[in-house]
Amino acid sequence: MKKSDELSSVFADIAANLARIADHFDPPPPDKVGTPYVAERLGCTTDYVAVMVREGAIPHHCLVPGTGTGKPWKFFRDRIDRWIEQR
Repeated sequence: MKKSDELSSVFADIAANLARIADHFDPPPPDKVGTPYVAERLGCTTDYVAVMVREGAIPHHCLVPGTGTGKPWKFFRDRIDRWIEQR
């Protein structure tokens, strides 16, 4: 193995370890979010977000299956963010 290949490998290991440490102290956002997140993004109350879901104003594909109907509403973060940006 060449010295440059060894250095590349060492630097790749260091970068991977730094990424792990960074994720530990500042984890990436969750992929599923609740009504408080959506309400904050829309500038409304969590009750109004629930009304919007029930009335179909928020697209069904943004909802996590099995939520609502007595359980807290959950949304796929990437889908709800995209929908909010397109409003």
